[in-house]
Amino acid sequence: MSNTTFQDLKNHIRISDVAEYIGYRLNSSAGKKYLEYRLYTGNTKVDEIVVYTTTYSQTFFSRNGYGDKGDVVNFIMNRLHLFSGYQGIGYDAVADILCKISGLENVKNKNHVVLNNEVKFSLDDYNITCNQKIIYAYLGKIRQMNASTISDFLKIGSVCTVANKAKNYTNVAFPYRVLSDPEQVVNYELRNYNLYKQEGYKGFCPGGNKSTACWIASFAPTWQDVQALYIGESALDMMSLYQLLPAKLRTNTAYISLGGNLGYGQIKDIRKLFPNAVLYLAFDNDLQGHIYDVAAAYFFVKGKQPKIFRNSSGKVIIKLENQELEIKEADFSSKDFLKSHRIEADWLRVIKAKAPGAKDFNDMLKTH
Repeated sequence: MSNTTFQDLKNHIRISDVAEYIGYRLNSSAGKKYLEYRLYTGNTKVDEIVVYTTTYSQTFFSRNGYGDKGDVVNFIMNRLHLFSGYQGIGYDAVADILCKISGLENVKNKNHVVLNNEVKFSLDDYNITCNQKIIYAYLGKIRQMNASTISDFLKIGSVCTVANKAKNYTNVAFPYRVLSDPEQVVNYELRNYNLYKQEGYKGFCPGGNKSTACWIASFAPTWQDVQALYIGESALDMMSLYQLLPAKLRTNTAYISLGGNLGYGQIKDIRKLFPNAVLYLAFDNDLQGHIYDVAAAYFFVKGKQPKIFRNSSGKVIIKLENQELEIKEADFSSKDFLKSHRIEADWLRVIKAKAPGAKDFNDMLKTH
């Protein structure tokens, strides 16, 4: 495959094969219309997925809910912590895993795997409104943000409602822009919650830019006036962090969501565009979040892209410019690693949600 695309790999690899590859067991007593797979830790069931097969592809959803559904790329992206020995972050990691499973283990340059979206994103396909009833219901009742926080982000146009004209279903939406060209919206991070099914939804517009675009909310007159820039994995986390901050610390702040995927194309212009800001890396308090901390910090401080992954032995492998390190997953702390290897700067901080059981700042807000 000299010009392999994600679509080629998706056509070649089935979700059911990937599920079995990482330890899911087929429930043979399930119905004939679909496949059902279960993942166990010891005797405890930790996940159950339903896989639908058509002539050309497979799709899935998890009975655990929370919008965990889609194609084989979504399946892998949501379970990177279950894989080992891969290289890269986010979609680079998915590309590496797909290549390995498909037998393309010698592909060294992941530019060889071309992102080939079947659908092109166009704003003309959507009704973009500001339905405050939907916004306040979701952000207030489900995510427990107060009215003042929601109002502050509404005023600067960082949250809206979007409905696909063909489907006429409205979601809470967060506009994504390329930082070097912020006037143009190139995607939306979408969120919703089905009270009847007790199931959350998260996703993006098909064909939208996720590789170089991000959500940005600024409370400073200009980006050069931003004194503190917080970078996290979702708009919900960053809005929650804003609410958790004392009011006096919100002045001249800005917030960026990378949409759960750290792409160097998303962050490459941040230091240039926000020259006076202290950068706060506010990723999730889990293994992937700690990996994002190290990857982003090394890029910001050294200008290089490290390779970081968890191997089959439960160790975090970190490949820097001139060295390769192994750390037990249980011992891996981004703050400790960055300090011990002097990957530091006066304008760089790492912060985490601080609450029992809280993975992110929205979890922390709910327990605050």
